[in-house]
Amino acid sequence: ISFILIRLKLLEEYDTMDTTRSEQIMAGLQKSFRSGKSPKASTVCYGYKVDQKGKLKIYPDEAIHVVYIFERFASGDSLGKISDALFLMDIPSPTGKEIWSKETISKILSNEKYAGDVVLGKTQVRDGVQVKTTDPAIKTTLKDHHPAIISKELFDMVQKEKKRRHYLRER
Repeated sequence: ISFILIRLKLLEEYDTMDTTRSEQIMAGLQKSFRSGKSPKASTVCYGYKVDQKGKLKIYPDEAIHVVYIFERFASGDSLGKISDALFLMDIPSPTGKEIWSKETISKILSNEKYAGDVVLGKTQVRDGVQVKTTDPAIKTTLKDHHPAIISKELFDMVQKEKKRRHYLRER
């Protein structure tokens, strides 16, 4: 009988937990993010390859174009002007297209991975739709996770310039 009472007590505690299955999954993801062992941290982006150990390493053939994109934007070039220049230099986009979309260039310019950091938990799925995370407690930043293609100073300068240009468009 004591076994049954213990089991009933455990079931009662389980039923009164305030966590849904979704919240439990989110908590598990957060734990893997904080430990730095999430496979998401080593997701490959343009300019990088993955080595035999699963770590990101710089791929020089593409990294040179990443540096070019950041430097040109910091020097005042528009996304369209950068796209045109890459086309004229016969550099295919990350998907192999002749023309780089402004969106692709903008995403590269916003990606902290190029400065060596990884931010996990930037998006969440709500009601079946992926949305940007607004709660900073959900995001986990892994500083100096992998070799940087650009300096943190150049990355920060570009983020400020993107905000400035956005503000000018809004006016």
